[in-house]
Amino acid sequence: MAGWRLPWRARSRDDEPAGRLGLDFHSHLLPGVDDGMPDYDEARAAILSLAALGFSGAVLTPHVYKEVFDNDSATLAAAFAGFVKSLAADGVDFRLHLAAEYFADENFLRLIERDDLMHVTIGHERWVLLEFPYLQESPYSAVCLSALVARGYRPVIAHVERYRFVAQAPEDWLARFAGAGAVLQGDIGSLVGQYGEPVRRFASWLAARGLIEIWGTDLHRASQVQRHVVPGLAKLAAAGRPAKAAELNAVLEGLAA
Repeated sequence: MAGWRLPWRARSRDDEPAGRLGLDFHSHLLPGVDDGMPDYDEARAAILSLAALGFSGAVLTPHVYKEVFDNDSATLAAAFAGFVKSLAADGVDFRLHLAAEYFADENFLRLIERDDLMHVTIGHERWVLLEFPYLQESPYSAVCLSALVARGYRPVIAHVERYRFVAQAPEDWLARFAGAGAVLQGDIGSLVGQYGEPVRRFASWLAARGLIEIWGTDLHRASQVQRHVVPGLAKLAAAGRPAKAAELNAVLEGLAA
């Protein structure tokens, strides 16, 4: 999907450097479409908090999950356009791109077959974010990965550290993901226990080995910025990422406008 650049506002010398952390990949900032931000005011507050931390923008990834969040590309694009217009009217400074977080199921397979997927283009690759059930492997997991690759998409595995079945057999699953050319995305808050201690340990294990390529806030509420994102970023900084104020997700700077 096309990205939107909101107008830059004047910054004081005391502000965080613009874009110190680059783009957040995986967030539920688009209000009123899923279990993320309930309204415009909270979404705007969350964006201002992220900008103050040094994020230059975000890839919005609202849920597409049949009979739970019945979103589609047309309705999400319309909601996104209205959101961008409101932010621009308020002079908010943030770079936004629209994609989606797809649940790996039969409906997702149909969308792949119709080539109707919301994605971001990085270089010449079309990246699609997908998630699995948390507790056990779905019969659709492997087939969805294969179908995405066959259609020329690059899978991005949402919050890989949160899947118990992956944590129970990490070598096997990491090899499967690598075989599909998948990018592993991790939630920053996982590093500080946002989803419990077992997830924290697995996230730390993956991070220590440099296996998570993309970090995201997976933000659903504005309060989570201070509660989970700030201490999570401190954990990453202590581990040397981002190093010397480099971008957290440098690869995303190749994201097509």
